This record gives sequence, C-alpha cells and structure tokens, in this order.
Amino acid sequence: MILSDLKDYLKSHEQVSLRDVAVRFDVSEAAAAGMLEHWERKGMLKRIDNPSCANVCGHDCASCPMQCSALYRWTEG
Repeated sequence: MILSDLKDYLKSHEQVSLRDVAVRFDVSEAAAAGMLEHWERKGMLKRIDNPSCANVCGHDCASCPMQCSALYRWTEG
C-alpha cells in the first residue's frame, strides 16, 4: 500500500518536500499532498514552513499556491 511505503520513506529521511514525495511515488503534487495530509492528521508528520519560500513565489508556505517550499518531518518515533 502506498501510505505504508510513504511512511517508510518519510521515516528514512530527515525531511522531505512535497515535490520530493510526488517524484518518488510518481504521483501529482495534489495526490502527494493528500497522502501527506493523512499522516499530518494522525499527528505523525509535521509541516515545516521554509523561510526561503517567500523568495521563490512571494507567499509564505501556508498560503503558497505552488506549495513550492513546504517541508515535512516525521515526528513519530
């Protein structure tokens, strides 16, 4: 199942971006965001806003329409 594969991927990397996940699992960024949201809702994944996002698209990560620099970190041991 892809969610368990994603969990393994997240646990093996210090942090990942939305684009990393989309490329790794060969899915759209929208699909990757949905999978990441699953683990966020469970409290096992934390979204980290990257301060460089404003330099890329001019938005903070929370309102970035491209989700260009949002990073994610696994928080469950």
